[in-house]
Amino acid sequence: MHYMTLPKRVFNSPVVEYINFDDGTSVNLIRLIKPYADGRAYAVYETTTNPFCSNGMFKSYEKAKEKFDLMVRNNGHLTIRSNNNET
Repeated sequence: MHYMTLPKRVFNSPVVEYINFDDGTSVNLIRLIKPYADGRAYAVYETTTNPFCSNGMFKSYEKAKEKFDLMVRNNGHLTIRSNNNET
């Protein structure tokens, strides 16, 4: 399976929310400092091994948050090590 490779500008932008799991994996919700012309302003980046999780880019915070929450639920069998919600 091929996962979306996020552009470099995503990793130069602030993390809005994140979850770290005990196995060392994480899920991040990122707000782009400079949104794309087509409106994509948020990204979800994950390092989990769950086949139902994948990176993504979104135009609204609501859609990105929905994806973020889904990936956290998909990894619900793992213990959350740390959590930050700065929305």
